[in-house]
Parts: sequence; C-alpha cells; structure tokens
Amino acid sequence: MGTRATELDIQPRNRREIGTIALEHLRYTGGDGARVPACLIRPVEIGAPGPAVILQHGANTSKDDDYIQAPARRWARQGWTVLAIDLAEHGERAQTEPDDVMTRRRLVANPAFVAQGVADLQGGVDLLTATAGVDAARIGFAGFSLGGMLGTIFCAREARIRAAAIVIAGSFAYTKYWERGDDAQQQRRREGADATDPAFFASKISPRPFLMVNTKDDPIFPRDAVQTLFEAAGEPKELRWHPGTHHEWGGSIYRDLWEFFLRTLGETPKG
Repeated sequence: MGTRATELDIQPRNRREIGTIALEHLRYTGGDGARVPACLIRPVEIGAPGPAVILQHGANTSKDDDYIQAPARRWARQGWTVLAIDLAEHGERAQTEPDDVMTRRRLVANPAFVAQGVADLQGGVDLLTATAGVDAARIGFAGFSLGGMLGTIFCAREARIRAAAIVIAGSFAYTKYWERGDDAQQQRRREGADATDPAFFASKISPRPFLMVNTKDDPIFPRDAVQTLFEAAGEPKELRWHPGTHHEWGGSIYRDLWEFFLRTLGETPKG
C-alpha cells in the first residue's frame, strides 16, 4: 500500500472566487493510483512565487471543515497558497459513516492507512511544486490530531517540507502499548508501532523547524502523550500550550501557526 504515483493526472472539478481568493476543487493521483480529492486555496491574482502550506484535517472531519477552510482562506488573502486534501476514509473518500468515532481515530495505527496517507501527501507536494505562484523551497505542513500524527511521519519522509507544525496531537509510545498481550501480539504491535507511531519518526524532521501546539485540557492527547512526541523531535523545536480541549480552542492556536510559518517560510531563501 501507499506506492507513490508517477503521474498526478490532475482533474479540475470546480473553481469559485471569493473576493481576492480562489477556491479550486480538484482530484489528483495519489498512492496506489488513488484519486485524492483536494482543495487549492490561493490568491486570484498570482504574483511572484511565494510560500505554500498543506493544511491537514483530523479524524472524522475533512478538507472542507471550517477549522481547515477558515485559516486557509485567511492565509490565501495574505498571498499564500494552501492545499487541503481528504485522507482515505474521510470526506469525499469515505465509503461509510461509522457509528463509533474511534473507528477513524484508530486508522493512524494502521500501517496501510499511514503509508497511503504519506504517499497521498507526497503527491500533494508534487502538485504544489507544479502550481503557479508557489516557491517550491517554501512549502510547510500543519496537521491536526490524526493529521498531525500522520503528518509527523510524512514530514520525516518528505524533505521538501521545510517547516512542520503539529496541532493537538502526540504519541502514546510512553504507554509501551506494544508490550500488551502474548508474544505474537506483542510482535505485531511492535511492528505496527515501528511503522505508525510518530515518536519513532519525529527526529528525522530536524534540522527543519518543528512546532507543536496543544491544549491544556485535551482528554485524547494528555500531557504525557504531547511531551513524548516533543521530546522525540530534534532541534529546532518549540512547544506551546493554550487553554481548550481537543475540539474547542481559541484563535491563538491559528496565530501561533501563522507566526511560525511567517518566520520559517516568509523570507526568500538565500543561496
């Protein structure tokens, strides 16, 4: 699973303008030939190449949810390009609507889902590098929850991502969950952890900038889970805490993201 496509085969679907920005819905070929629904948000007037960010949704949501679209549109009004995609089993790619919200949350521990997501996101970078108005040397990533855990692995493997921000996410490696069960179960769990747990990949993002933004009362990612992922990452890195829960937070999180990307992607690279 997750073999990267060699041809994007971009299929435009619809485009609309909202003031100074354009929203373009399209599909491209991702891992194993999957057709990936995406939304490209950018200025109507395309100027000199500038920064771009992949903004990735979490479990049980999609590229079209407000918490993705609202910052994407704000950043596009600043002249940036933003790409948001639907992960497998989400948004336009969902085959069913599970009764249990944990069904999709557990996907991040599935090696096939992770491999597919990484390949799909790599295709998204290919798309951005071929997009007018994008500076291929200034592409960043921001992922929420499941999108942050998966995104850590993606950023570790994709050198074209120049700055990574992980939001309301963490790692459960501190629980050593692979030690549960009999010997065969432990072996399977350890193999799964090696392929999917972001704590085993975070160090490979360094020396690119790494930001984690978390809420103080998140019942899904407690402080130990956050600290585990942060401690696994290399320098330069930064961890910020804000009031809120897993699904409720204020605008300060988005300000942190914007300021981080301004620092890391906003200046034209030298050399």
